[in-house]
Amino acid sequence: MSFTESIATCFSKYVDFSGRARRSEFWWFALFLAIVDIALSLVSDALSGLWNLGTLLPYAAVAWRRLHDTDRTGLWTLVPLIPLIVMFIGMFTGDPFNPAGPLFWLGLAGVIAFSIVNIVFWASRGTSGPNQYGEDPLE
Repeated sequence: MSFTESIATCFSKYVDFSGRARRSEFWWFALFLAIVDIALSLVSDALSGLWNLGTLLPYAAVAWRRLHDTDRTGLWTLVPLIPLIVMFIGMFTGDPFNPAGPLFWLGLAGVIAFSIVNIVFWASRGTSGPNQYGEDPLE
């Protein structure tokens, strides 16, 4: 799938969390989002924030479908949110003069670890042939 096809596909499947997505579809779209975000952040942080908010659902959908292609549940996309919540709890329950207490660091380590797991899953080869989430997008 080409760069432009990936962008068109992801925006046409704006909130479609069913089915499967190729590696190229996911990574080209992620690159597009990053490039536009960097360009907008040079102009205005508000524009960058609006862009990120507006593209959150299509990015989540393609990430979810990408995990389906590797025969994993899309819920793996949400797993880093659990330690993120722990991190925020650690920030707001600790010493007001030192908000980065042990819960904060534990949560941060969890976010990093689970994000790395997701990146490995997204970079993995999809299953050949049909799986429980649909037909092989390469066929």
